[in-house]
Amino acid sequence: MKAIEFETIIDKNGHICLPDTFQYAYGKFARLVVVLPEEDVHRKKRRQPGSAKGLLHIVSEDDSHLDDFGEYMP
Repeated sequence: MKAIEFETIIDKNGHICLPDTFQYAYGKFARLVVVLPEEDVHRKKRRQPGSAKGLLHIVSEDDSHLDDFGEYMP
């Protein structure tokens, strides 16, 4: 088994491009070990409780729409 090491980018389709130097490896079986940077810049931030405060507005405060569910409630 021969090991090679190089840096490359994984494209949006998940393809990994081998540098031209390693063309001899095209079509051969390979075991891949991917080492990603510790800090992922594309990681989503965790939501914080209350972060949507002020984004929703109550148009009217009435409970008449709940009457439709009366037969389902004890």
